[in-house]
Amino acid sequence: MAEQSLRRLRRIGSEEKFLGPLEAAVMGRLWKRGTATVRDVVEDLGRTRALAYTTVMTIMTRLHAKGLLERVRDGKTYVYRPACSREEHRERLSRDLVRGLVDEFGELALAHFAAELDGVDAPHRAALRKIAKADGRAAR
Repeated sequence: MAEQSLRRLRRIGSEEKFLGPLEAAVMGRLWKRGTATVRDVVEDLGRTRALAYTTVMTIMTRLHAKGLLERVRDGKTYVYRPACSREEHRERLSRDLVRGLVDEFGELALAHFAAELDGVDAPHRAALRKIAKADGRAAR
């Protein structure tokens, strides 16, 4: 039962849940490559689907505006790179989602988190506490 709940949480945590499908694909390429131009991403993604250059350029501009990509000018083009790692993105997103739920629903949200933890075995709960403590120190 707890194993099934954890699998469900991992699946829900995919980037596509919080980014659009194309945004998630672009971020995936940038996290893998490190740096890329719009043309690089169009070529990478073009292997599996047809995309217009302007569509990818718009997505990358939006991801830059959201703070997920950084860019520097190289001649007439921009070279993009992720503003944070995939893991850092997931940590921030998780923290922001939990804070938002607690802000919105208060003790009710905390009670449901506690109830979900009841279904997790003790070693896994200990590991989760360790992650939360490390994340708390990193957020300061």
